[in-house]
Amino acid sequence: MKTIQYIASLFLMTIAISAHAQNQGEVVDKIIAKVDDKIVLKSELESAYISFLSSPQAREFQGDARCVILNNFIETKLMAVMADIDSTIIDDSRVEYELQSRVQQIVQRFGSEEAIEQAYGKTVDQIMSEIRPDIKEQITVQEQEKLVLEGISVTPREVRQFYNQIPKDSLPLYSMEYEIGVILMEPEVNDSEKDRIREELMKLREQAISGQSFEILATLNSEGPSKDVGGNLGYASRGSMDPAYEAGALALQPGEISLPVESSFGIHLIQLIERRGNEYNSRHIIKIPKPTKQDVQKTMDFMSELRGHILSDSLSFEEAAQEYSDDTQTNANGGFIAGQFGSLRIPADNIDPELFFEIDKMKEGEISEPQIMKYGPDTELVRIIYYRKRIPPHRANLRDDYEKLRAATTQLKKGERRTDYIAEKIKEVYLEIDPEYNRCNIAKNQ
Repeated sequence: MKTIQYIASLFLMTIAISAHAQNQGEVVDKIIAKVDDKIVLKSELESAYISFLSSPQAREFQGDARCVILNNFIETKLMAVMADIDSTIIDDSRVEYELQSRVQQIVQRFGSEEAIEQAYGKTVDQIMSEIRPDIKEQITVQEQEKLVLEGISVTPREVRQFYNQIPKDSLPLYSMEYEIGVILMEPEVNDSEKDRIREELMKLREQAISGQSFEILATLNSEGPSKDVGGNLGYASRGSMDPAYEAGALALQPGEISLPVESSFGIHLIQLIERRGNEYNSRHIIKIPKPTKQDVQKTMDFMSELRGHILSDSLSFEEAAQEYSDDTQTNANGGFIAGQFGSLRIPADNIDPELFFEIDKMKEGEISEPQIMKYGPDTELVRIIYYRKRIPPHRANLRDDYEKLRAATTQLKKGERRTDYIAEKIKEVYLEIDPEYNRCNIAKNQ
C-alpha cells in the first residue's frame, strides 16, 4: 500500500526534471493521454518512472509501475477538469508562495542559481515561468479534492467496525509513547530597545537619502538573509508578505524610503523599487530587536506565576497554553505535541532529544519549573513542560488508540469517496489513451 501511495505522489516530482529531459533529448515526447483539454506527456511519465526506480519502494513493488503512474496522472487531470467545471478559484498569492518555495528547494539542492543554469541550460526566472502552470494545476487539484472530500466524518460505530475487521495478529504494535505538553513564551522586547533600533535605522535612512547606496547599506547593516543580495526581496504579490511590511511598502512611491516599520520579523527600512500590476518589488534593511536579560527574567517570573495557577487548579494547563503559548504548533492542542494522525501521543523516537532528556528527569503528572532554552544562536525562549503520561508498548486497541483508529477509518472513507467520484466523473469527460498503454486497462477500469 505504501508503495502505491509513493507512486501516486510521483507526479509532484516531475516538475523541471521532465523539462531537463526534453532539453537533453532523452525522451522523444508525445501526448499519451487526454482528459478533455488536459494532456499527459510521455516525458512526464518517464521522468516519474525513473524517479520511482531510484527509490527504495521499487524493490518491493510488483506490477506495472508505469501503469500505476499513468493512472494517477489521468486522475489528476480529471480533477483539474472538474475544477474548471466547478469554477474552483485559486488565489495567485498562494501559487506564488508555493512557486517560490519549490524554487528555493531546487536552489538548495544545487547550491546556487548558477549551478541550476548549468544543469538545465535555463535561468531560474525561465524555470519559474515554465513550472508556474504546473504548480497552479497541483494546487487547483488539491483544492478540488478538498471540496470533494469535505464534510467526511466517521462515527464511533464505524471506527469499531474498522477495528474489528483487522485480524488481531495484524494490529500494529506501538512502541513506548508519551503525552507531553509545552508552554513556550518569547520574551517581549522592551520599548527602549526598539527605540534604539529605530534611531539606528533613521541614521541609515538619512545616509541613503543623502546619496549613499541603499543596497550597500543593507549589505553592511541588515540582519536578514537578504543582506547578501543588497536587501532585495524581488517581486511579491499582494497578500504574500507580512501585512505591516506590505502596507509600508505600498505606501511609498518608487525610489522612496520609508520610516522604520515594525513587522512580525523585526523593524525595517523599506525602499520601493517598482510596482507592476498586483505585484511590487522592494528591498529592505531589517534590524531584529533582541530581549535584554531583564526582559527574559520578566518572562521567567510570569511563567513561574502561570505555573502556580496551573498547580493550584485555578487554570488548566490547556487553557494556559491556548492563551499564552507562542508555540503555534502546539497551542491549538492545549500545548500538547501532536503525533501521528493528530494523536496527542508521540513515540519516544519522535521526541526531540533535548526534550526527552528533560522529561526523563520528571515524574508522570509533573509540571517543570520555567527554564530558558536556546533557539538558534541568538534567541532565548522560556518554557515549562507538562509530562502528563507514559504509555507502554502495546498492540493497537480502541481504548488507547482511538484517535489513530478514527483517523485511519476516516482516510479509508475518504479513499472510497474519491474512488467513487473518479468513477462517476470519468464518464462525463473525453478520455483518450495512446494504444501503447492498452495493457494498463485504464479506461476499462473506470
